[in-house]
Amino acid sequence: MYAIEAVELGKRFGGFWAVKSVTFSIRERCIVVLAGPNGAGKTTTVRMLTTVFKPSKGFARVMGFDVVKEFKEVRKRIAYLPQDYGSPGDITPFEFIIYTLMMRGFSYFDARKEARKWIELLGLEKVAKNTLRVLSGGERRKTLVAATLASNADVVLLDEPTTGLDVEARYTVLKAVKDSTKILGSTVMLTTHMLEEAQLVADYVVFINSGEVVARGEPEELLVTVPYRYRVILEGISKKCLRNRYIDLGEKVITWTRSEEEARQLADVCRPSSFLVRDVTLEDVYLYIVGEKR
Repeated sequence: MYAIEAVELGKRFGGFWAVKSVTFSIRERCIVVLAGPNGAGKTTTVRMLTTVFKPSKGFARVMGFDVVKEFKEVRKRIAYLPQDYGSPGDITPFEFIIYTLMMRGFSYFDARKEARKWIELLGLEKVAKNTLRVLSGGERRKTLVAATLASNADVVLLDEPTTGLDVEARYTVLKAVKDSTKILGSTVMLTTHMLEEAQLVADYVVFINSGEVVARGEPEELLVTVPYRYRVILEGISKKCLRNRYIDLGEKVITWTRSEEEARQLADVCRPSSFLVRDVTLEDVYLYIVGEKR
């Protein structure tokens, strides 16, 4: 049994298909990242998996239960943090997590214990007794993530959980996501348009663009789908000197090479005003698949 399974899942609003066709299968106790640009269909996909939206076509199962026919069973087994979820301002992070867990059936004492643990994991110790009203947006977001991860749900779905966070807070949240699969054994799905996050935490990645899955697999599998090993960023060149596929960024151009020697030869030919070479990442996989083509 897969923790999450979607087969040709689609959602239409009037004449517009927000999600055209999404298919993937996710094993239990892993972290899956649904990655793609804003407007790709990530949030709509998650809302179908959480039974908020009814699919227009295809089907999906969570922990073996159909999201339409068995939606009540699905809701018992998931915890969901929407991208735009707000929090009450007149209680503390500690109280908020306790109340959230008690509404899910935790005893008061168990809820307090879990609240302490996740406040520490999310780095909220110094503000845990301040009201949410006076906290920064990042601290409030971390409180919501803590309450969601602490739920002990079989499947946790986090829609853009690092939105609005500074760099340090982002890494704290991503570490807590990793810890949740170890501590609780949960399956975690998170959405993001920042592909470096996917590379850091994902066991499995689903790339979505314009409502369709364009690639999926483990990070290592996806990296070898690109027939190049290096990303090259050149500035101030004539694009006529490029032979490989490239992304046109105006003054700068991104292209790829199979070796460092090939990158140096490219620089010799194109004579850029600036030149940077680095290993390919998941961002390059995505750019190579959906970017501008030469």
